[in-house]
Amino acid sequence: MSSIPYLIIYAGNENVVTSDYVDIDFSVAGFSSSPIVTASVEGNINVFVSNITTTTARINFSSTFTGAVSYIIRPAT
Repeated sequence: MSSIPYLIIYAGNENVVTSDYVDIDFSVAGFSSSPIVTASVEGNINVFVSNITTTTARINFSSTFTGAVSYIIRPAT
């Protein structure tokens, strides 16, 4: 029988006011390697993630953004 590691998924949201990016900290999740980070917002704004480490990431917006950004972080397989 093979051992299946626990899948850790960390989800959150941030309220952003007039910003081009927001830095998130997910150190409590305890990832041992850089995870996959996805983010989304409502509206006509492109979102992309950069500077991903085992504990933090930066969510960037295509233009100055005010609103809520939601994100999900999971281990890379």
